[in-house]
Amino acid sequence: MRKTFVTIVVITAAAMLLLLGGCDQEATATLEDIAADNPDIVKTINKELTTPEGMSSEVSFSGDSFDITYKFDEPIDDDDEKALVKAFGKNSDILKSGFESAIAELEAQTGITGITGTVHVFNASGDETWTYEYPEKE
Repeated sequence: MRKTFVTIVVITAAAMLLLLGGCDQEATATLEDIAADNPDIVKTINKELTTPEGMSSEVSFSGDSFDITYKFDEPIDDDDEKALVKAFGKNSDILKSGFESAIAELEAQTGITGITGTVHVFNASGDETWTYEYPEKE
């Protein structure tokens, strides 16, 4: 599970840098604007997201926020779901440091402040199993 979190963090940082690479956007543009103006880059990010076997994934943008969504292709039993949630929770510090780095880099490159990011994990029925928001809400 730790490998999955490290992968998510690395891909998040790489995806954000890739999204912004070569884009000459004004500081008033939002991440959503940048993504809308560069659909091929968003397709590339989605293609490059490391997705564990048995899951699908995608990145989306809204205002100055990005979401990475993972969804299980097949149903998992309750015990496996509980184990998954526990493992994600144990590794949230790894995710936090990755988000801090990625968002700081994004803000420096775009001039946008207050960027936020979220990872969502959904089971096959579409119920959210786990979520992580950065910055964390107090």
